[in-house]
Amino acid sequence: MEYPWFGNVRELENAIEHGFVLCSGEHIDVFDLPVEIRQLAYRTGLEKPSPLAKAKLFSNRRLSPEMLVEILNDCEWNKAEVGRRLGLSRTAIWKYMKKWDIPLKKPVPHIL
Repeated sequence: MEYPWFGNVRELENAIEHGFVLCSGEHIDVFDLPVEIRQLAYRTGLEKPSPLAKAKLFSNRRLSPEMLVEILNDCEWNKAEVGRRLGLSRTAIWKYMKKWDIPLKKPVPHIL
């Protein structure tokens, strides 16, 4: 009940389905829920948010090129993982990258 549910109803449905599959008794326990929800449910509020939590916070706002690059860095430029964190498809992430002229691969630092 204390989880802030940054995502949409699909996140709740997926969490319940996950719990249903893992539960061994008649009731879904908190330990049957996905680890991301368990971790955020017990936070003190003083800790730095995880990349997943940041992505979900970003999803409540309009995605910007800066936000996308930050999440790409957190995910080591894995577009499928970025899509999962934002609730978008890998193709949608690729289209945003093209639209905003973000390189499709992580830029390699130049050695002088």
